[in-house]
Amino acid sequence: MKRMIGWLLVVAAAVAQGAGKDGVFCVTDFGAVPDGKTDNTAAIQKAIDAAAAAGGGTVRVAGGAFMTYTLYPRSNTRLEIEAGASLEGGPDPLLYPEFEPSPHWRVEYSLRRNKRAMFYAVAQTNIAICGRGTINGRAELFHEKTEGTHWWRRKHDQLITGRNIFLVGCKNVRLDDVTILNPSGWSMWLLDCEFVQVRGLKIEMDLRFPNGDGIHIGSCRDVTVSDCIVRSGDDALILRAYQHQLHGPVACERVVVANCVLQSNSAAIRIGWTHDYLIKDCRISNLVIRESHTGINIDMPDMKHVPNDPPRGEGVPPLPETVHPFGVENVHFSDINLECRNAPIRVRFSEDTKVSRIRNLTFSNMTIRSPEYPSFTLRPDDDVSDILLSNVRFEMQPGGKGAFNIKGLRRLTLDRVTFIH
Repeated sequence: MKRMIGWLLVVAAAVAQGAGKDGVFCVTDFGAVPDGKTDNTAAIQKAIDAAAAAGGGTVRVAGGAFMTYTLYPRSNTRLEIEAGASLEGGPDPLLYPEFEPSPHWRVEYSLRRNKRAMFYAVAQTNIAICGRGTINGRAELFHEKTEGTHWWRRKHDQLITGRNIFLVGCKNVRLDDVTILNPSGWSMWLLDCEFVQVRGLKIEMDLRFPNGDGIHIGSCRDVTVSDCIVRSGDDALILRAYQHQLHGPVACERVVVANCVLQSNSAAIRIGWTHDYLIKDCRISNLVIRESHTGINIDMPDMKHVPNDPPRGEGVPPLPETVHPFGVENVHFSDINLECRNAPIRVRFSEDTKVSRIRNLTFSNMTIRSPEYPSFTLRPDDDVSDILLSNVRFEMQPGGKGAFNIKGLRRLTLDRVTFIH
């Protein structure tokens, strides 16, 4: 009740100032200053809250650089960042508040123990972030150069904005046209969301920064991603199905990705990771993958090599003893031009992982340029069937080693597959 009264007071003040006309709430009407250095967090949040309290509306960011810390999108609001405008992440990591405990997800298992974000929404409906402007995470503020190399490292895993955009349990989400620049962690993390449209995003970062994921989709349903350009230091497109971060295992399903350009210093596309559950009924097509380390990576590594995913150790509750096995069903890759320095297609399960089944996994109409062959490293008891490569042309580049690895694979269908040396 107190919060509702507060929202109504905000709306009343905004109306008195002439804000909210025709459902548009300009952040400058609420005191935001586009000088790139004033802390505009409170002013922008007031505009968002006023739009929500009015039953919905567009929050407009226009005409310059607005520095801000964590913002909380609300139901029935549309944040529009106009061309020439930017939201610039603030420089003080302690002013990005840590996530509070939530009934919707297990904050204590937030990946890499990072509990901060530039945009954070939980259980909101009908939200949009759009426009031709920029969201700049300013990763350079939170990293330092590694001596003797051209790589950079984080100053601290927890004292950064781990994600530019983090949405949990949200429905009817649209992310359109915005440029996401230099996140100090992941560009976006969609966790347990449904009915999501991601279209026309440009994600750009320094490839030397660590853990800079592009579009990270975890345990979501009914998602489309189209017409995006992603250039990321870590994996560019990720599909995962979490168990510990939610209150039980939740599948990732019905995801469609099309018409995108991907570049990554890790995997252009990653499917699954440690302790993941079921990923099914997904289609990824009409892509250009360029200058990436690995192409398509379906990988379950040893837990001992990944201490922060899920987090373990001091200050973190013990993981549940019951871990549901990983699975991939009905996932199809087609019409892809792929260029990478390592394995173009890799399916690999380490000894201590639980895998239920890999079924109906197809790769079709692809042209691949890589020095390495596809690699399938499985175990005798893994239930893997119906893997198909159809109309795939491998243009083998100099410098490779090894051969087409199919260790442990019981059934692989090759249809019009060509290797050119």
